[in-house]
Amino acid sequence: MKRWFLVILFFFLTAILSSCGRIPLEDLAISLILGVDLDEDGNLIISESSPVFNQDAKKKIETYELEAKTIRDSRRNFDALTPGAVTAGKIQVLLIGKRVLEHEDWFYVLDTIYRNPTFSVNSRVIVVDGPVSDVIHYEPEDKPQLPLLLKEVIDKNIDRSRTVFSTPQTLHRQMYEKGMTPLISELKKGQDVELVGVSLLDQNGKYVDTLSMQESSLLIILKDKQTQELTFSIPLPSLEDEGGIFNRNELSIDLSRIITKVKTKYDQDKFHFNYKIHMTVNIVEQLFPSDNVKENELEKMIEHELKSRFEGLIKKIQENKIDPIGLGIYARAYQYDQYKKVEEHWGEALAEANIDVSLDIDIKSMGAIN
Repeated sequence: MKRWFLVILFFFLTAILSSCGRIPLEDLAISLILGVDLDEDGNLIISESSPVFNQDAKKKIETYELEAKTIRDSRRNFDALTPGAVTAGKIQVLLIGKRVLEHEDWFYVLDTIYRNPTFSVNSRVIVVDGPVSDVIHYEPEDKPQLPLLLKEVIDKNIDRSRTVFSTPQTLHRQMYEKGMTPLISELKKGQDVELVGVSLLDQNGKYVDTLSMQESSLLIILKDKQTQELTFSIPLPSLEDEGGIFNRNELSIDLSRIITKVKTKYDQDKFHFNYKIHMTVNIVEQLFPSDNVKENELEKMIEHELKSRFEGLIKKIQENKIDPIGLGIYARAYQYDQYKKVEEHWGEALAEANIDVSLDIDIKSMGAIN
């Protein structure tokens, strides 16, 4: 009897204590977007966007933007501006202005994010090409609310292997991983918010370059992280373009069943990385007559064009002395002694390395009509 009394008392007290800690939803300011930027004078600008739960309110999103010394310092000021208690536990998107990334020591600004146990480690981190305010004040018509829209745009393109998955957790790992350099999805605000590609950072986290959407897909293949078919539209320079309005040497292909293998060795005082990539190809668009080229010749043309694009991407990486692929992780795993000698300046060592790519293209389908 006593045991049952204690059990009932336990559940009663639990219900009482949990109800005491509840705060009505309308008394909260639930931040879904956090923005970090610099103004033209180099002042830190923090912004946040929250949904409005009051049914009498005309606007369904409230956005605040202010100058602060730190992100945590801005919390006090946001509390003074908003009618509800500000909470950061549900932030979906972290926007970082490109001006911030032009400084090597910017990453320390995010310190409170990693110390706060309630901050979502799965928030999407996005670089903004331009002022963060242009994005965070954007109110799309006939589209989901901005936090959901931004997250959907990034996640859709991650699934289609057009950009990279970047969260506070992955960014933290990349910033402290000596065998690779960080990379973050990048977007800009034009008439609409659109994905640009991927921002590349150096070992200190400083912005160095941006990859286009197609270059981003090539990078994802080199990282062996593709998840779905990739579509490329490429010209075949070896075929004559007859001129006129239409590009008669254009070809669009779907790349599926991509198998990427890389071997690592150290020889003649430098690292060597040899890629062998097998791709199954489906022809989805062809603007030249099929009888102009045989299938095996077409495979060689596609191999040559894609190989040229891989080499262009690798050249850009080596010129910037960065490693968004993560080849330093391969070097550490297979050539540990040599890697440890150059670990502190891995980007420079990779710039001197030989990175060779060989492709094996297998055309699986020419389409329903050929």
